[in-house]
Amino acid sequence: MADTAHGPAADGTTPALPEDLQVAAAMAARSRLERLLAAPTPFAHDDGSADPTVTAALNAEGLARHEYLDQLLAALSASRLIVPVAAHSIGEPARLQLGETAPAAHEPHTNDAAEDAVDLAVRLADGHLALPVFTSAAAAAAWRDDVRPVPVSPQRAAQVACMSTDQLWVLDPGTRDLRLPRPAVVALAGGEDWIPSWRNEPVQTEVAAQLGAVDGVTGVAFAPGESAELRIFIRVDASAGTPAVAATLEACQYVMVNPAWGELIDTVELCPVPG
Repeated sequence: MADTAHGPAADGTTPALPEDLQVAAAMAARSRLERLLAAPTPFAHDDGSADPTVTAALNAEGLARHEYLDQLLAALSASRLIVPVAAHSIGEPARLQLGETAPAAHEPHTNDAAEDAVDLAVRLADGHLALPVFTSAAAAAAWRDDVRPVPVSPQRAAQVACMSTDQLWVLDPGTRDLRLPRPAVVALAGGEDWIPSWRNEPVQTEVAAQLGAVDGVTGVAFAPGESAELRIFIRVDASAGTPAVAATLEACQYVMVNPAWGELIDTVELCPVPG
């Protein structure tokens, strides 16, 4: 009787599979691919174009910064995003700066495009790491022509940003380079609506309580920031002199640099007001 085993031969080599088994393996692989391609996906007919609602929000003029961000985040959360998937280098993937060239090619290492996009996370000017997300395939190609644009839901992109970066997105790096607020990304990752700190009463109540406990603070008020998310007006008792005022302001800054605020308030402007 002929030996039908397919293990290593006496010389250490592995004999080729019989032709009928090769055909069966090929047909099985083809069947798996066909099932994957036939699987329903919300992006089956996505041509990579920017969502007109998102484009309108991005191009809106004459709005205050907080109104602009409010409208833009609402549009983004109701749309889809593009994430870039690049070839992987052998070994640990490197974090790339804006404009850096991709390493040598290999296939993506996961079945999740958003997770693969983390390999191209960008370092922002303030040192934080952000997930690059795009409004369109064209915007991704303008950033780097060696990436594959893949559509993903905003929630999935937010979840990956929260797990693998500093809970940040940078929108359309290379063209707009727009850093989106951390609390918005965190809220989206959890399937919640973002309530900005400039209209979030529970957050403001807690901030006012902590700042109000600082010696020399006689009042706290809030407004949308001009260059930051939230502007905090601190009324300071100036009767004790300049050194006391300086100590009060230093204590207020210490309160606000607590990392616990990070998921609630992105950036803050402290504005002292004489008492």
